[in-house]
Amino acid sequence: MMTDPFDRDLARLAHSTPPATLDTLERRVAAAIDAGGADTGGLSVRGLALAGGAALMLGIVGGGVVAGRSEARDRPVEVAALDTGLAPSTLLLGR
Repeated sequence: MMTDPFDRDLARLAHSTPPATLDTLERRVAAAIDAGGADTGGLSVRGLALAGGAALMLGIVGGGVVAGRSEARDRPVEVAALDTGLAPSTLLLGR
């Protein structure tokens, strides 16, 4: 009987005992979450509003700089190239 290496490794993991360090993992994670929440004190509405306003202004200024530097280039627009020998439906797919 031939076994896949993946199946062999899964069977080996299923029959092995977990390490003892995993026994208290859930309790340690919960304690770390509880301790971390008490230290931060939460976010203030004023701080969130200030961060949102700064992000909005940065987006407006950055968009204006990019829009001012870009030029409209006059390129010919081809809706359908009739000389390619392709059906119009394939042109819609980008082929």
